[in-house]
Amino acid sequence: MTNFLNKINQLDAMLEQKEVHAQVQELNKIVATVKQRAILPAAPRPLGFLPDELAGLSEQGAPADQLKIINQLLNSLRQFLSINYGLWSLPNKITATAIKQQLNVHSALEIMAGNACWTKALSEAGVTTVATDSLEWSKTSSTGSQPFSKVIQLNAPNAIKQFNRVDLILCSWAPNFNQADLAAVRAWERYNPSAHLLFIGEKNGVTNSKQFWQKQNFNSTQELKLINQTFLSYDFINEQIFEIEHEI
Repeated sequence: MTNFLNKINQLDAMLEQKEVHAQVQELNKIVATVKQRAILPAAPRPLGFLPDELAGLSEQGAPADQLKIINQLLNSLRQFLSINYGLWSLPNKITATAIKQQLNVHSALEIMAGNACWTKALSEAGVTTVATDSLEWSKTSSTGSQPFSKVIQLNAPNAIKQFNRVDLILCSWAPNFNQADLAAVRAWERYNPSAHLLFIGEKNGVTNSKQFWQKQNFNSTQELKLINQTFLSYDFINEQIFEIEHEI
């Protein structure tokens, strides 16, 4: 952890480029917030530079090799947070509040919650939220002992069955190597189909099963559009919030 931060801050000082410095400051702010087990006030600004942007910085005199390295580090923040804090998704207070207000929810269940950062965000927005996870992953990850909120050990179907009166069910970054997401949808349909069911991830990308993206129908409501406007991805992964379409 220290090496990552030291390296990017040292390169920033050497480059003396205001565009680079602004992004490194943003990265430091994110890490400092997460380290305190706190929630970001708003979605982070985008990190990393496109090839033409790097070329422009190089034309201003910045060494191309150093620009390449610092750009790789900026684009590695999500991986850094996952390794050191067990976080793949970064919630923020504005988005959590938008979910509450736009969907009119008062209670929520987070499934496959990991370290339950979204649970903390929703709770701080005034939504009574319970975090659940099978916790299988925590057996081999040192970050499993560092949750943002209390996590109850339950797999997704059992959690949906047990907490079947919530207004909202949320799943962030479901794995792409099994069909746990489809099992969660089936449990929702059986035990609490009137609740909003949200999945946070990248369509046909790094999250969720291939079958999930092929089989599910998603809402495209104005309310969801307004929520996603507060949740812009900070890197090359096109992370969004999706709502499963109600069938009742």
